[in-house]
Amino acid sequence: MDFYIAPEDELLLHNYHTLPSECKKYWKKRYDLFSRFDEGVYMTSELWYSVTPEALAIFIARLVKELLPNARKILDVCCGGGGNAIQFAHYFPSVGAVDISPNNLQCTVHNAGIYGVLDRIWTQLGDWNELQNKTDWIPYGIRMKNKKSKNEMFDFVFCSPPWGGPSYKKSGQFDLEQMKPFNLETLCGQMRQFSSSFGFLLPRQSNLDQIRDVTEKLKLGFCRTIYLSNDGREIGLLALFGNAMMKEVNIDSLIY
Repeated sequence: MDFYIAPEDELLLHNYHTLPSECKKYWKKRYDLFSRFDEGVYMTSELWYSVTPEALAIFIARLVKELLPNARKILDVCCGGGGNAIQFAHYFPSVGAVDISPNNLQCTVHNAGIYGVLDRIWTQLGDWNELQNKTDWIPYGIRMKNKKSKNEMFDFVFCSPPWGGPSYKKSGQFDLEQMKPFNLETLCGQMRQFSSSFGFLLPRQSNLDQIRDVTEKLKLGFCRTIYLSNDGREIGLLALFGNAMMKEVNIDSLIY
């Protein structure tokens, strides 16, 4: 699929000298983000600080596969540059990648080709707040197979929502009720329309009481939370919802 990128938009393929000044500090982490960076990985300036590090994306994909061994259809909302979608595609045959930015989808498609999983990924450009109200954007085969049950369109839905840029680190405890453009309650309500199993990658400083309150308010049953670290540094909090997410697993065996 081709995506139009306006001439005034930034480069997607970078070396250190072409990076915007605010992104140069992330250059040394490029192989943490994409181990195959030197093969021509595309990233927007925002993706340099928002893409999921590859080792964590691999862990998340392996964990979901362990919890849902028979799953086939995954949806990645706010897919960014494809870090998570690419790793899901290594373990599942059908991965939908949704994003509001055509530049991000261009990155996802290009990067999926580098990692050899483009044939397992389909993309959808759009605002999730609008897409979640309908199903006509979902491939025909998926819709027809599950037309009687919208909340089982996908076996698992994942989202790494915008955290507000690097400034989130300065705010102390992260307020999930004020997260924009989606707060946690809104996201949970939207995701469970498409799957009984879903999860989010959230800031490590997320307010656990807010997660508990949303779980109880929306009657989601239980929420499993896992703090994720990379090179000994906590990166984020993985929050998983749905009965299948409570299955006992050997977490250490899934670490990449």
